[in-house]
Amino acid sequence: MIEEKSYDMFAAAIALAAVKHSTQTRKNGVTPYIYHPIAVAELVRDAGYGLEYQTVAMLHDVLEDTDTDEGEMAIFGEDILVAVKLLTRPEGADEAKYVANILENPLARVVKNADKICNLRDAILEGEAGAPRSKRAKSFAERYIKKAEDYYMGQFSEALDSTIVWAKGELLRELVPEKHAIPRFTKEYLRF
Repeated sequence: MIEEKSYDMFAAAIALAAVKHSTQTRKNGVTPYIYHPIAVAELVRDAGYGLEYQTVAMLHDVLEDTDTDEGEMAIFGEDILVAVKLLTRPEGADEAKYVANILENPLARVVKNADKICNLRDAILEGEAGAPRSKRAKSFAERYIKKAEDYYMGQFSEALDSTIVWAKGELLRELVPEKHAIPRFTKEYLRF
């Protein structure tokens, strides 16, 4: 049985993320940003990880992309704060070192795995399904996929590796795929 404290902490994470990301949108300028941490948390849940992992997923971008400070994160405890700090990419960071540090922390590793899968899906689905991909969307997706391939391939889950391969293949197509075309994975495939 899950402790009530875990539910309270997860609810607090949802509330903080919703407030802090409330004025932000995804790169497309339309989608409310909060959908991203929700999608990451859902993927973490679908992989069978508990509320502590899902809490990190909800909070994974608040230090990097909002005015949240570490003091506001104290209510979540040291383990969650450390994981969120590891997921917060310092400006100009060496990507290989950033990834190596994440891989050392189980909470951060699981959340980064889900985050990359979600971001790759979003990069490929950018635009209207069935319509040609814009030059801007294609350029962003090419850079994002290349970075994922260079630094994340073979480091996380089979699901992430498969998503990278899928994204590369979809990018060769002229048209934006339907949302139902994104890969779905079993719990075992998402786990380390």
